[in-house]
Amino acid sequence: MIFEFLAAADLWTTVKDGIPVVLALVVIEGLLSVDNALAIAAMASHLDEKQRKTAMNIGYAGAYGFRIVALFTASLIMDNHWLMLAGSLYLVWLMCSHFAGQEGDEAEGAAKSAQHSFAKTIAMIAFLDLSLSFDNVVAAVAFARDSKTLVYIGVTLGIITLRLVAGYCIKLLERQPWLEHTAFLLVGFVGLLLGLELFWDQSIKQVFELGGLKLISEAGGHYHIAKAVKFAGIIGIILTHLAYEKNAAFKAVLRPIARLLLIPARIVSGLVSAVFWPLSAVAGAIRK
Repeated sequence: MIFEFLAAADLWTTVKDGIPVVLALVVIEGLLSVDNALAIAAMASHLDEKQRKTAMNIGYAGAYGFRIVALFTASLIMDNHWLMLAGSLYLVWLMCSHFAGQEGDEAEGAAKSAQHSFAKTIAMIAFLDLSLSFDNVVAAVAFARDSKTLVYIGVTLGIITLRLVAGYCIKLLERQPWLEHTAFLLVGFVGLLLGLELFWDQSIKQVFELGGLKLISEAGGHYHIAKAVKFAGIIGIILTHLAYEKNAAFKAVLRPIARLLLIPARIVSGLVSAVFWPLSAVAGAIRK
């Protein structure tokens, strides 16, 4: 629980040894918070100015509240592998459903959202906050599964970051809309990492080295992907997507690959949507 964090005997040593994880958490939690803030603003955009301001304030308050609850339940999530597996699948589904839906009719979606009443908009924002708060914990667990202290730090970073970026991120994403896609790529990446660690823990159970570097190591009876590998993956995704968006030649080379990847993305989106059909049913009921 949270008291384990407060009672840590040597917090500085823990943080120092986990600097790569902390840096990775700053990036991923920051982008998740940007997503949350942007989505709140988008959902409230059809309301008049007074209602929009109220809805956004309620949305941000809900985001903070759910994240604080998530902070207290992080230990429960870490100690239940089925919750972590569900979280892993959910994060991958979020990424796949985002990209699988890129070719949809956005105008039609915008027209439907404009019909939502103030009360329904608040309910939708609350559901969004709950979902992304769970993602917040799962992402932290994926990068620091072997340290509850670092998970608490990660979730806390998410709360602090959301507060800091709530106003700025909307302007940033208006100038650089491709960052939204980067965020979903990173969300899927951490979901895949968590799923791979769980699979390795249950089935492979072997240390994996490459060129003398331990890519997967064992500690306390559990197997973990090296923190440096996780951090390098984040940096690689950000730089690759930046080059894709800003360099026409690089984009021309990668575009056929991206289109091919949309095929499994659509398949995964459909399959995992079936697993999470209760959530989809709730979301559908809210939108009616």
